[in-house]
Amino acid sequence: MDTPASTLAAELGAITNLTHGFVYFAPEAWEEYGALGLERHQQYFASRAAPFGPVPAEVVVATFFNFNPDLVAAAIPDAWEVADPGEIQAARMRAAARVLRRCCDDVTDAVIEEAENLAGAMIDGVGLEGKPLAAANLAVAEPDDAWGRLWQRITVIREWRGDVHIAALTAAPVTAVEALILHAATEQVPRAALVATRGWPDDVWQLAVDGLVERGLVDPDESFTDEGRRFREDIEARTDAACVALVDAIGRDDTRRLIELLGPIRRGLIDGGALAMMGRQDHPRPTQARNGNDS
Repeated sequence: MDTPASTLAAELGAITNLTHGFVYFAPEAWEEYGALGLERHQQYFASRAAPFGPVPAEVVVATFFNFNPDLVAAAIPDAWEVADPGEIQAARMRAAARVLRRCCDDVTDAVIEEAENLAGAMIDGVGLEGKPLAAANLAVAEPDDAWGRLWQRITVIREWRGDVHIAALTAAPVTAVEALILHAATEQVPRAALVATRGWPDDVWQLAVDGLVERGLVDPDESFTDEGRRFREDIEARTDAACVALVDAIGRDDTRRLIELLGPIRRGLIDGGALAMMGRQDHPRPTQARNGNDS
């Protein structure tokens, strides 16, 4: 039986999330940003927002969705006074290519080229309406380096899904803090990691918990009710359904092939330790959601 397109969209989301997200945890990235003069508290926000240009903190709050605005404001716009967004973006792509070369040295040039071409066809085949982070990343000039170019194309796909997921969360409706609480209830990422990296005060978090309890979505201990679990699963299903457009852009066979090609890259990143910091509550970078962008 043929794999449903929504299932392929979910599989694509999971693997592109990992093959993009390692850059937030890589020492190579910290080195690149540090060489530009960025402080550690600036690096995540400045590097991910760099494709937008020197935007104010409000744009980052809106498009990243779930961070305490005070946390963002501590980094943006001051980071743009330290380094030009174009320089930061170039440093990010260099860092990604360095990590990929370090961890995936057994991946052949042919695999990189085929994956790059399929990813390029996918992003050329979908629209950008309502996809601000994807659009900003697509507008960035691609590097000459093949690994950097592949990573940037995977980034567009990852952020396209993230933009869709934020739309689903907003329509649910779910606030930034509520999305984090519901994600913690899945036990995919420790609650402590989400609290530590998103910067919301305890009283704001508790107020959101109280609201979700009143809606019947979580119990007071922040675990799911049956209704809450269905509610969260529906958000993921809506995200998958909207991301079928990515699959349709190149077809199911080529989407399966892209996922297959990214498999050894994912394994190389895991074996090479590039993802070892994900989920650690003492780490300053945000953890990555399994499929979406709500954590």
